[in-house]
Amino acid sequence: MALSVNGIVIDARRVADEINRHRDVADPEAAARRALVRSELLRQRVRDLRLLDEADAANASDDAIIDTLFTRDVQVRRPTEAECRAYFHEHAGQFRVGDKVQASHILFALSAGVPLSSTLERAQSALDAVLAEPASFESVAARMSDCPSGRRGGSLGMLARGSGAPEFELVLFCGDRLGVVPRLVNTRYGFHVVRIERRVKGRMPPFERVADRIAAQLYQQARARALHHYVALLADAAQISGAGDNDRPARVQ
Repeated sequence: MALSVNGIVIDARRVADEINRHRDVADPEAAARRALVRSELLRQRVRDLRLLDEADAANASDDAIIDTLFTRDVQVRRPTEAECRAYFHEHAGQFRVGDKVQASHILFALSAGVPLSSTLERAQSALDAVLAEPASFESVAARMSDCPSGRRGGSLGMLARGSGAPEFELVLFCGDRLGVVPRLVNTRYGFHVVRIERRVKGRMPPFERVADRIAAQLYQQARARALHHYVALLADAAQISGAGDNDRPARVQ
């Protein structure tokens, strides 16, 4: 079924191009269709309000469209210092300086010639195997990992913050867990089975050194929630077809 929003058909070539941006999710086509619907809803809204003309709305980035609409329609509150301090104390592990983790992984790399579902199935099978028998981690890594570290049983050695993909480090440096992480870690490189063997804690910086960073992070989180709600309201009043999930408006996020 052709993808359309309020009678505006989104070209199949745009869908194909967008799919390439979502190769790291379970259903790239569904994610692509949702992203395109969201973008079209926002562009239609900015044109309806005459905040941008047709040419500017067509050429502007999604971020520029969102900024224009939020200036008129949505106010996102800045976090207070008390909220930032509370976050600082509740998520201390995010801000320690000098943290190190000794870890191993088994990588199942994404490949254009291999269906994502097949790669995901192999990764999940490996995770199930090492969760059932943790001592098998090295042998499974040697046999199945697409990373050169597989020849060392998956060992990555001692890692410091900033040395890996952010989504990978979020798992490594979050909490105090040791052992095999009980879920797959999804990064731009593929799916990882991860084992954490040792942690070396660093030192905490003063709140003042990271206050601006926390405020920006909390603001972006609030902005993302506001955007989710805003798009859901637009979708609820729209005629959408071809987006999947019976074209339910809330599914466009």
